[in-house]
Amino acid sequence: MKYAVILAGGSGKRMKSEIPKQFISVSGIPIIVRTIQKIIGIDIFDRVIIAIHSDWNDELLYLINKYKFDKSKIIIVNGGVERIDSIYNAVNHINSSYGIFESDIILIHDAVRPFITKKIIYDSIEALQLHDAVVASLPVVDTMLWVENAPFVSSMPIRSKLFHGQAPDSFRLQVLYNALFNLTSNEKKIITGTAQICMLKGIEIFTICGDPINIKITTPFDIKLAEYFCSLEVNNESLCS
Repeated sequence: MKYAVILAGGSGKRMKSEIPKQFISVSGIPIIVRTIQKIIGIDIFDRVIIAIHSDWNDELLYLINKYKFDKSKIIIVNGGVERIDSIYNAVNHINSSYGIFESDIILIHDAVRPFITKKIIYDSIEALQLHDAVVASLPVVDTMLWVENAPFVSSMPIRSKLFHGQAPDSFRLQVLYNALFNLTSNEKKIITGTAQICMLKGIEIFTICGDPINIKITTPFDIKLAEYFCSLEVNNESLCS
């Protein structure tokens, strides 16, 4: 089976908002709704699992009904305190409800990346035919500074070897499951990105080309940028193609 997981457990602290950032509206539509529309609209996933804080479960259900999503495909699980906990809950639900088989794949995406493109999704799934773990990324264009003792520059890494990690992160599900449930307590504490789960277990991470439009909305400036993208009537396609 093909699973998509949408991580929607964030609190919105950097947004300085009274509601989680994924529920903020952009051009009249909540960010999380736009993300669900992109994932479900491609119609290749057997199940779409949304990890959400229990306090916002009712609001999510309201939006699912309001926007007439296919509820037979959507599963809601509790989001954890940390990203790793939400992933654990989603994968554990899959295992307990359906089992995990060799052909299963899973795509894990951020609820606050509503401009994911079809190409990124299809490229991710295609890459899983040859690789166990795949992440979308973009080459760094700015000069990068290593500041070990702020505010002084320690070194300038070679830019050609640096990439911005985006989402989704995609995996052969058995590989992710084995890596996830064999993490040590210390390893769990240092994880900031999904693909890092596999990297810590020595699993090679393959990169596909992301897209500049695939932004993560985390600040008030990002909201303005997202409003601009929406004004161009972007419909699941790159602005840069």
